[in-house]
Amino acid sequence: MISTIKSILKNTILGRILRYLRYFFSRYFLKWRFSNYKLSENVKISAVDSKGVSFFGYYNLSPENKNGDIIYLKVKDEKVRGSLYEPASIMLKRENGTIIKVAETKAWNWQQGCMLQWMPDNTDRIIFNDYNNSSNSYYSKIMNTGGEIIHQYNKPIYALSKNGKYALTLNFDRLATMRPDYGYFNKKNVVLPSDEQDGIWFIDLETNDIQLIITLEQLKELSWVPTMTNAKHKVNHIDINPSGSRFMFLHRWVGSQGRFMRLITANPDGSDMCILNGDEMTSHSCWLNDEEIISFCKIEDETGYFKLKDYSKESHYFTDLPKTDGHPTLSLSKKFLITDTYPGKIRFSKLIYYDLAHDQLITIGGFNQPLKYSGERRVDLHPKLNLQSNNVFFESAHTGKRKLFKVDIEKIIDFTHGKQYL
Repeated sequence: MISTIKSILKNTILGRILRYLRYFFSRYFLKWRFSNYKLSENVKISAVDSKGVSFFGYYNLSPENKNGDIIYLKVKDEKVRGSLYEPASIMLKRENGTIIKVAETKAWNWQQGCMLQWMPDNTDRIIFNDYNNSSNSYYSKIMNTGGEIIHQYNKPIYALSKNGKYALTLNFDRLATMRPDYGYFNKKNVVLPSDEQDGIWFIDLETNDIQLIITLEQLKELSWVPTMTNAKHKVNHIDINPSGSRFMFLHRWVGSQGRFMRLITANPDGSDMCILNGDEMTSHSCWLNDEEIISFCKIEDETGYFKLKDYSKESHYFTDLPKTDGHPTLSLSKKFLITDTYPGKIRFSKLIYYDLAHDQLITIGGFNQPLKYSGERRVDLHPKLNLQSNNVFFESAHTGKRKLFKVDIEKIIDFTHGKQYL
């Protein structure tokens, strides 16, 4: 009965008024939280760009190269599906503090940006997605920081191997239809291909050879269940292991019986698929090493962060990590991770440091996300570490605008177990 009332009120004026009243009562009367953010005494925070709206994209990627140069996106407005109204500028902040515009992209969203990232072991080349008006198609390109295009590919990328030799991708049109938070919306007259012709593609970045390696039809046949009847299917959250020998992804389907998902691993050619967890809930994950994954998921009656092992049903439950969903990013040493939480009732997101070896958790900070940031336009912290693992980059709107921030966590690391943890 209560859930039905909430559903009815959700998009009404009365519903919005009640949400605002609950927020103000919880924050200012119950929690006495008057500041927009709260930091651990051991950290320092700074905005990467003090002007305008800035962001980078997803977790588990570093905006910074080994020289200390930072790449990020910048726009003027914060509209829902903002790529329909303006291209995002790709900015470069040098280690000395100078900022220049490198390029523009029309293919971006608030959650994952344009998949912008540095090419591995390169201090001068970046890769990102864009949209071609004349061919009405998405594509990706490698460019140097002087704005010169080095390579172009006929597909946008989703995940890049650590050696920079290949990328994996999916259908961003399908995401725009089924999970618009992660899709692009520039294309006109979109017709989705059949499940036999859609899924995951392999892109050879050296030869530009592109192959469909896993189809949605294959995923249905991998281990069919009744909830798949007349359901719509998609893949998301592709991530490649450190050596490039395996990758993981989520197979999700939505039908009359609800929303379901599985975490699956496979070889780069799509062979040897293995279902690690399903079908109730698996969310954000990251590779701990070539064989183990840290994932926020549900296993039996427990929901939280688990360590999973490829090719097996083995799992380890991290009892001290939050029981709410977040975005885990591992340090270079693999000895600690950074994750976050979504905004609670008082709209504060937490940034969290967790020592994997000693089960030690420290809250780096809490950041207020104004009520206007919801739905596709929401601001998730999406933490990402620099290559040295002593700085955390994250997005937040606690200053009133979405910005990319950097927080120095060296004192937290020193406080726990010293510089050998970097």
